[in-house]
Amino acid sequence: MNISLRSITDADLEFLWRLHNLALKKYIEETWGWDEEWQRRHFEERFDPNNGLIVVIDGTDAGFWWVNERPDEIFLVSIHLLPDFQRRGIGTRLIRTLTDNSYKPVRLKVLKVNPARRLYERLGFSISGDLDTHFEMTMPHGID
Repeated sequence: MNISLRSITDADLEFLWRLHNLALKKYIEETWGWDEEWQRRHFEERFDPNNGLIVVIDGTDAGFWWVNERPDEIFLVSIHLLPDFQRRGIGTRLIRTLTDNSYKPVRLKVLKVNPARRLYERLGFSISGDLDTHFEMTMPHGID
């Protein structure tokens, strides 16, 4: 399986909106409720092709990956994969590549109702903060 990342273009807006719905709608609905009109407007207002990359699997757009490097940490802002590409080790490979090559702690936030938390724990992240709706998680060591 060939995993690559490509830049986002304005033409990716609809793909990313569909991905947002498939990856997060259930968890957003459980946490706050889902207002389609508000979600769409909020999504479009925040859309910026400079924020993140498209995950491409064997030539097919399969997901979204966004990492911010900060002075004292790497923050995994977002990772989403279409359902057909989930549970195939893709997220694990992307996250391990990130954590294995980091000299800084890697941090993320995950909705409390999102089962992706188990993946993060399996990869070595632990809960470092408990917010109303999210867990903050950290892999503290990076490369030794």
